[in-house]
Amino acid sequence: MKDIENIVFDLGRVLINWDPYGYMLKKFGKEIADVLRKAVFETGDWNLMDKGELTEEELWEDKLNKYPEHRDYILHMKEKVIDILIPINENISLIPKLKEKGYKLYVLSNFSKVTFEKVYKKNEFFKYFDGMVISSHVKEVKPEEKIYKILIERYKLEPAKSLYIDDKLENVEMGKKLGFKTIHLEQPEILKEKLKEYIEL
Repeated sequence: MKDIENIVFDLGRVLINWDPYGYMLKKFGKEIADVLRKAVFETGDWNLMDKGELTEEELWEDKLNKYPEHRDYILHMKEKVIDILIPINENISLIPKLKEKGYKLYVLSNFSKVTFEKVYKKNEFFKYFDGMVISSHVKEVKPEEKIYKILIERYKLEPAKSLYIDDKLENVEMGKKLGFKTIHLEQPEILKEKLKEYIEL
């Protein structure tokens, strides 16, 4: 347990709730939610936005042009993105405790530039982190190896002494390949329990 010095967190579905599909299901119903999920949120364009190769404005403008019949729904989601990025309080509450125990804390996350800046300004918990690598800032995305190496080199991390937490299996597998100890967080509410497998809380 004592060989962990650094803890690296993904943001979405680990520290911040991100469930646009769930929101759309409640707001618009299944038919529209399914259409928008495929047309907007699960597209290569969304990845390009996270990579900083497409701005938020360009992405939404493109979707409005491609799907004029869904204009009102798309505009609604464009405005709502920041509101549905809600901190997962039970997980956020662990951050100051981990800091007090002497762990170095880092963020490694795929996030579009403007949205991340808004989320960063809204949330106090970022002050506890020793460093961050955000995809749109470095023009690389997970699970590509390059973004992990940027984190390692920038902060002189030793992967064998670092614990990496992510909700996506492919991201976790790349972390494991590079020597990190890992947690595949399939449900946000089990973070504390999973951390206890590696560290004392």
